[in-house]
Amino acid sequence: MNKKQIPIRNVYYLFCYAWQHVEERELVRLAELDQLEAVHDLLGKMLAEGIFRLVRAGLDQGYLNKREDLVGIRGKINASDTMKRALRPRGRVSCEYQELSHDVLHNRILRATLKNLLRLPSLDRKIRSRVNQAYRKLSGVSSVALNLRIFNQVHLDRNRRYYRLLLTVCRLIYEQMLIDENSGRHVFKELTEERMARVFERFVIEFYRREQNQFKVNQSRKIDWNHQGSQLKHLKKLPGMEADVVLERPDRRIILDTKYYLEALREWYETKKLQSAHLYQLMAYLRNREATMRADPKHEGMLLYPTVSDPVSVDLCLEGFSIKARSINLAQDWREIHRTMLHLLD
Repeated sequence: MNKKQIPIRNVYYLFCYAWQHVEERELVRLAELDQLEAVHDLLGKMLAEGIFRLVRAGLDQGYLNKREDLVGIRGKINASDTMKRALRPRGRVSCEYQELSHDVLHNRILRATLKNLLRLPSLDRKIRSRVNQAYRKLSGVSSVALNLRIFNQVHLDRNRRYYRLLLTVCRLIYEQMLIDENSGRHVFKELTEERMARVFERFVIEFYRREQNQFKVNQSRKIDWNHQGSQLKHLKKLPGMEADVVLERPDRRIILDTKYYLEALREWYETKKLQSAHLYQLMAYLRNREATMRADPKHEGMLLYPTVSDPVSVDLCLEGFSIKARSINLAQDWREIHRTMLHLLD
């Protein structure tokens, strides 16, 4: 599926659900998103507007360790450093103390990401202006060389949800930005099908967690193999098996497998068919979960494809299992997406 065919407004909704930040979706005015065409413009908009909000509410602060040569005493005296550098004859002592500052790691990451965005020639002119304004708002914060280790060093408590959203945006920008070897310019690479597949899967999980109360979602999506007859010493060679989405209520169990593919159906002698690998995988989930749970109700299976054009609607009964293949049109109005997602469970 061509991601450019998905309206940026809908990409924004997918991100908000996938990142578990639906409450913060008012961060950006939806009408403003209709003017954007590129994902990096969306991320720049989200980051800049988020930083404006943080500044209005008050940037996070933390205690930083400082060492300074002072006339008086502040904090703890570093006696060995004072003697080694002969500070006493000059009327000074080496002091170590803590100071409350905005110059904490998570604010540094925000500023460094804004700086990287400003290096992106393809950034929309209006978004660039907002990013530049946000960058100046963080003038008291130092920058930092970004890497994955830096992102993993940030630890935020549950009251810092807003920061977590913005750091998620920062991490995606970091992972997608490259330097073109020929021109030396910064470029934002297209989101891969693999990454969009993860976003789509997380969107489906979080949508059903939030928007319906009939089914429990992913209480346990790990599936045990039906390994009766196997020797114990060989069982550790079995790979893990985990479904994308498991929906359960007393009278129904649904294993839903999300598939983010360019084409949901394959052409075979002028006939469009479901992809065999997708069916084999879903059937393996159904057989093994049914055999290892040994309890009613019987499992159902669903393959869910995102589309922007041709719909998919297939109903089958295979080995006694009800199997559906469905699609969700990501190019339509979000209210229709919402309605269709709920209708899939009817």
